[in-house]
Amino acid sequence: MPYAYRYDDDGVYRAKVTLSEDPMHEGRYPVPAYCTTVEPPEAEAPNVAVWDGEKWFITEDHRRHLDEKGKPAGGTPYYMPAEGDNWQSEPRYMKELGPLPEGAVTTKPEKTEAEIQKEALEDTIRESESYLNATDYRVLKFMDKYIQSHPDVLAEFEAEYPDTLTKRQEARDTINGAEASAQLANISLE
Repeated sequence: MPYAYRYDDDGVYRAKVTLSEDPMHEGRYPVPAYCTTVEPPEAEAPNVAVWDGEKWFITEDHRRHLDEKGKPAGGTPYYMPAEGDNWQSEPRYMKELGPLPEGAVTTKPEKTEAEIQKEALEDTIRESESYLNATDYRVLKFMDKYIQSHPDVLAEFEAEYPDTLTKRQEARDTINGAEASAQLANISLE
């Protein structure tokens, strides 16, 4: 039984089909549209066999396709760092057959050292500010007692909340140090 090889609008090989004999002409097997009787070469993903109208050739296919539910699926995600893609960028996908563009990378770019440093400084400031906020009530309570009471209130405060004043000063110093480091490294903290 003779066969033909079906391809899509882009010439990409899709399936081997069995030809039917022409009922009007015994021994003739008409070849349907989008088919050829020339067998395609085997191709391993992401390569595909493509019919150019005369012969098959192999090329890369990194395009996305629609799955059975009509949602985008497959394809090769890539990034273009030279065009500004970074760790926050969405992946790109090819719309045409062929290799990925020059300079494309298939792993998502990582944060730069400056971004990592900025994040660490912001975390340090946030932790210190959190401590200050969490202990503000102690200082206010102490100040209230101090105003209404006598000089030995400070000793009472230190007994009730040991090292709070020292740790608050350390937190302020940490914030000042992180902000100074950011300024020296030309990092804008938000």
